Amino acid sequence: MKRILLLLAFVLSCGVASAAEPVAAQVDVIYTDVDTEYDIDAEGRMTTVYGYGARILHERALEGEKTRAIRYSRSIQTAEVLDAWTQKADGQRVAVPKNNYQTTTHGGRDSGNPFFSDIERITVVFPDVEVGDTVYLRYRIRDTEAIFPGAVSISDGFSLFSAIESGRIALRAPENLSLTMETHQLEEFPALLEDAALERLALETHQLEDGVVTHEWRYHNLQPRAWDEEQDVGVWRSGDMPSLYVSTFKSYAEIAQAYAARALPKAEPDERIRAQAAEIVGDEKDPREQARLLYEWVSTRISYAGNCIGVGAVVPRDLAVVLDNRMGDCKDKATLLQALLTAQGIASEQVLINAGGQYDLPQTPVVAAVNHVMNYLPQWNLYADATAEAIPFGYLPQGAYGQPVIHVGATENAVRVVAADRKKPVFQQFIHTTLKLAADGSASGSVQARLDGTAAAAWRADFMKLKSEQRDKFVENLFRRGGMRASGVLDTDDLAPALRLSDRFEVNIRFQVDNFLKARSGAFAPFPAYSYDSGLYRMAAIDDDKTYQRDQACHDMKLHEIFDITLDPGVQLIHLPESLTLNTPYLDFKSSVKRNKKGLHVERILHDKAPTGVCSAAYQNAWQKVAAAIAENLQQQVLYKRNP
Repeated sequence: MKRILLLLAFVLSCGVASAAEPVAAQVDVIYTDVDTEYDIDAEGRMTTVYGYGARILHERALEGEKTRAIRYSRSIQTAEVLDAWTQKADGQRVAVPKNNYQTTTHGGRDSGNPFFSDIERITVVFPDVEVGDTVYLRYRIRDTEAIFPGAVSISDGFSLFSAIESGRIALRAPENLSLTMETHQLEEFPALLEDAALERLALETHQLEDGVVTHEWRYHNLQPRAWDEEQDVGVWRSGDMPSLYVSTFKSYAEIAQAYAARALPKAEPDERIRAQAAEIVGDEKDPREQARLLYEWVSTRISYAGNCIGVGAVVPRDLAVVLDNRMGDCKDKATLLQALLTAQGIASEQVLINAGGQYDLPQTPVVAAVNHVMNYLPQWNLYADATAEAIPFGYLPQGAYGQPVIHVGATENAVRVVAADRKKPVFQQFIHTTLKLAADGSASGSVQARLDGTAAAAWRADFMKLKSEQRDKFVENLFRRGGMRASGVLDTDDLAPALRLSDRFEVNIRFQVDNFLKARSGAFAPFPAYSYDSGLYRMAAIDDDKTYQRDQACHDMKLHEIFDITLDPGVQLIHLPESLTLNTPYLDFKSSVKRNKKGLHVERILHDKAPTGVCSAAYQNAWQKVAAAIAENLQQQVLYKRNP
């Protein structure tokens, strides 16, 4: 009777939906089982059993649910499929036959080791799947070696945007393993009594025994959240999703120390590194210029090559391998740059950061919170990411500002926040447009653009993508979007690899348009023929009604645009945009519109004073109101009349 009551209590409390519980109308798939069981040993190795069940409600979800992939690292893990089937709507189960498995293996030549990855993927193809069916997969992955020996780090959870009928995370560990646990929006179940746990609740990998503790959490939600532009756009914090964090690490500094133990010895310069550093800096004596040269060499000469081979996920390659192949991942590049800097007597540190734009760290220190490595040069309080494409020395990708970083090897103050240099905006754009309007509707002119900081990187990256035939037809295609017939010439700064990291980039465009003024009278907007999407043209589209409820990633910038319009006889400008000056804590804006003897001079300067990194929702909404007033001014057009 006791066992029956325990099982009954479990069934009533496990959160499985009743038949009468409604499902949100937008749901394509109900995840009937999202089940993960972690079994941890004293060495930090885990045996993890994953259960996955999905009931398909709509045809558009069929393709995505017909297959499921299992990924594991062959050098430090094993994998085993425990169960796999399709359950038809009438309840009949169709087991996945042995021929419905596709295994993809990475290896080197002649039994050699792979260079990039030893990840093996087993793809399961579910048979005879139709709308209304349920697919199910249960598999086990066992560690043969811990990523960090003796340490445990788990990050797991569920999505608010998925319909989950039964979500479960269970954990079993030696009681003498000191674990810190943090949960958000999950229901924790009390420790299971032994006789109940020996039923289906027991983890498959072991029987319960003395000296072992178990934990279990549940999640259930058949009314998933639909994405909302006002509520959901912006910064998501670590506790905003149903989540679980488990760790033996007592601090993020301890994670950095565990990484440092195997990474920093490889950053010690040998004779080859010293010779390479000397060759790169040449006769340059200024330490900052030396640092820039070394950064640019690693950025441009060492191609990116992932390292997903066992513990290679957290341990850099030997630098001889990196130099021999001129390839490496973020850890390899950061370690190589540190070694080169050390060879020149320049102090540096490696730092751990999240490449996905995570602006906070869970209170429980977990390795998954930091998945990228870059460098810090304390002499100039400067961060440098040699993996980031085209980013000039002294700058970072805009998403990195405002993020927490962990300084590897720091004895104190290991966790800091990346701050931008407030002496100059990270994004600066100057565009001078000349336009000569003829009475027959044709026009000729030029665009001269000068970009600084991350604007230089953004524009340069755009033009590097162009093939030679695209460059030849760049002007023609640029005006064709507006229904105009044009020709012209595109000229940019040199895009050679050695020059791709300059913090300035210049573009010059000359054009002739047959039908710029298409009607005898009409209007046109005084915007450059070409500008990056962070320019004033984008500001003109600001939505006054939008309200943010989340913090936003933001950055400061300065935009300066000049238009000199010359009129041939027969062309009159009959209405001009109004001038406007605004000075606020968020944005400074000045628009000056003046007639002159030749025609018209328009000058606009915008300084976005946002704190580069993260802006609060309140700040962003106040910014939005000022931006809307600027947008209204920018939307005004020049009205013309021509008499050919």
